[in-house]
Amino acid sequence: SQNYYLDEVDSTSFITTIPIHLWYENTAKVPADKFLAPEMLKTSFFKALEEFPILVGHLKSDAEWKTYIEVDKNNLNAPEYSDTQSEVHFQTIRDAGFNTNMLPNTFIEARVVPVPPTLVGTSIKNIRAHVVRFKENSGAVVFVMAAHNVFNGYGFHCFVSRWAEIARWMQNSAADGSSAALPRRSFVHDRSIVREIRSSETDALDSSLRATMLCSDPMARVVGWFSPNVRAMMIRYSGVTTDFINCSFHIPADAIEALQREAQEFAPPDIPRYTKNDVLVSLISLAIAQCTAWDKHEGKSALVSTLNRLLLNRFLAGPSEFTTLLPVDMRAHIGSLKGVAYTGNTTFQKGFAASRDLFRMEPSAQLVAELATRVHRSVATLSERAAHQYFGILNRQPYGHLQYVLHQVKLRNMMYIANNTRSAFHTIDFGAGAPALARAPAHGFPNLVIILPGHPSVGGYEASFTLCREVAERIVRHKYWMSFVDKHDIDV
Repeated sequence: SQNYYLDEVDSTSFITTIPIHLWYENTAKVPADKFLAPEMLKTSFFKALEEFPILVGHLKSDAEWKTYIEVDKNNLNAPEYSDTQSEVHFQTIRDAGFNTNMLPNTFIEARVVPVPPTLVGTSIKNIRAHVVRFKENSGAVVFVMAAHNVFNGYGFHCFVSRWAEIARWMQNSAADGSSAALPRRSFVHDRSIVREIRSSETDALDSSLRATMLCSDPMARVVGWFSPNVRAMMIRYSGVTTDFINCSFHIPADAIEALQREAQEFAPPDIPRYTKNDVLVSLISLAIAQCTAWDKHEGKSALVSTLNRLLLNRFLAGPSEFTTLLPVDMRAHIGSLKGVAYTGNTTFQKGFAASRDLFRMEPSAQLVAELATRVHRSVATLSERAAHQYFGILNRQPYGHLQYVLHQVKLRNMMYIANNTRSAFHTIDFGAGAPALARAPAHGFPNLVIILPGHPSVGGYEASFTLCREVAERIVRHKYWMSFVDKHDIDV
């Protein structure tokens, strides 16, 4: 057997998942036995796993709270793989905005925290895949979901793209009888490559992060005593991950470019140019914050709201700020990882906070600029020195990731925006061409946003929001936000 000890940066993802839906239309009318051929797709999936052995191990923790994945060839954690038929036509589901509620009841649910069948004797699956084929061989959707503590977005893409590459190789070999060798790839799953970069210094880190990680949280020690299965159950049934729906928005590139130019007129002297990421993240943060009820009295009559602000908040003060967390991949800032297909997590959680009074202002390019300045300055502080210190401070104590996760849970008004526009999921080809759509489905915590590049035919950005129902209903009526959207879909 082999044990892969996870880094504490891996473990900050806390048993969450990364999902992707890849929708393929059979425009060429390829016969059913050759369009994403079932046996070929399944065989190539398991062949890809041979290069990613960490995915078939069991997630465990030792007596010192260290999390690891045990890969025992005599006791593998078999992945879930299924291939089913739907009675819905691809065009029908396309017309419905690729609404996953129209898929069969047996379709694997995208859950932010997968629940093991039992607390003892079973393990959380590290990888799950489900192929659904639509009526009259009109198309299919390939759904893949992986454990986030094994991969970040880069590692996840490495696996899915390798699976697709093997599928194409098998298809081409069968079609022309070719004996061409499968192109070799090298992936690094061993976390020792990042253990060498840990720094004991902390001067390049945000003061809030230093304060969080250098003070011992007794609750982190308590949670550390539980097994990964129990931790998953605690989160899943805590009520944190319930009552959410998926809203998908397409934002044209020229709309963001126009806002970028307009916001730049209000930029401070030290920021010569906002990036598109600065502007896009700020616009999304503005929309969600303005559509969120800051406390239970919001949305009531003016009299009740006024009494609440004047009297009740004096004793039961609600949150005064809205926090936006921005995961930034440190891979490009770490010299030892350049040119290496390291599949583990290298995500640095940056972010910014803004007051509720700021979000109560009328939305405008000037307000976007105010938020974009905070995004820009937060991300700009990332350096190789800061990356080394981040790995160091998280690994300073064996329950560091739990302390970090619990700190985030305490934030009452928070959103998490992952900009994955550099990923290439929209090019994943299993032999049937590029997908008609690549989308990250809603799968858990409210106010989670995943941004992918739009389809090459239209460009722009495909943003998937996981929202509470009340926020979802408000955001599609938010005039300023919707002025930048040319198409949206809501799963109800």
